[in-house]
Amino acid sequence: MIKFLLPLILITFTAYYSLGQGLILLDADGNDITGDTLFVHGDAHANLIKGEVFFHNDSDDDMQVMVRKIEIDILEGTNNAFCWANYCFTPDVYETTDPIILGPGETSSATDFYAEYYPQGQVGISIIDYEFFSRNEGFEEVIVTVVFETEDTTNIPFISDENQPRVSIYPNPASSVVVLSHNLDDVSGHSKLVIYDISGILVERFPIDLRNNSFTFDISNYPDGLYLYRLENDTGQIYSGKLVIRK
Repeated sequence: MIKFLLPLILITFTAYYSLGQGLILLDADGNDITGDTLFVHGDAHANLIKGEVFFHNDSDDDMQVMVRKIEIDILEGTNNAFCWANYCFTPDVYETTDPIILGPGETSSATDFYAEYYPQGQVGISIIDYEFFSRNEGFEEVIVTVVFETEDTTNIPFISDENQPRVSIYPNPASSVVVLSHNLDDVSGHSKLVIYDISGILVERFPIDLRNNSFTFDISNYPDGLYLYRLENDTGQIYSGKLVIRK
């Protein structure tokens, strides 16, 4: 009896795992962004900014996929919507009712889904989650956070690539600790990493020594959301970026 039950349990577990883990979200370059953040930059005066997300069926079964949008933080004066199966909804629609069916190994097309963002001249950041779900038994929802960032390109000075500092902070999104690495060997003076919330309120300030090329910071007590960070020294700002906290 035990010999019979063990294969049955293994088959059931394998089938469940295949369904629950079978949908992968990709960016336009084919990178896996499942549970991650997609940053979309654009001109504040553009009529429309598109955020492209593809979904891939990595299981052995057909999938009926739908999507819902969850507005996390929307810049005042902007609008957003999404297109699904060659049809673009109005901004007040948050969830699809008709699924797109993907066969095993199939990836969605460019017109199956994309996010639309209307900046309407507003400079700043909007954050929207897109959650992909299914009627398939055992399917676990997968999500991607899209951060739309707009700027007034008419007022941006030119900075050559060779003068651009290289700073990275990872993982991003993060849940407990982050690592900052850099190539700023020629920067001297007292330096610090300053973190703000999305409203611009100071959250924390970390003194750092840039003679070390990497640092680890504890952010486990931060609430979920988008944060802005600035690397500064005695002369002012060296670098700025965005950090998403998700637990």
